[in-house]
Amino acid sequence: KLKALLRERGVGILTVKKRGSAVEPEELRRKALPKSNGKAEATVFLTRVAGAPTMLIGAPA
Repeated sequence: KLKALLRERGVGILTVKKRGSAVEPEELRRKALPKSNGKAEATVFLTRVAGAPTMLIGAPA
């Protein structure tokens, strides 16, 4: 789902921030970025909300 969303939005630069997540940022970046990188930027925040893994996606203003 993340890879499709990033492709749809033309994201080629992905920053991954994490707190309380076992996911490695570099691994997520490598798996999630589409092969045809766009020029848009996005930040993915990995955290836990009420004990459940949660991902938030943001874009620069």
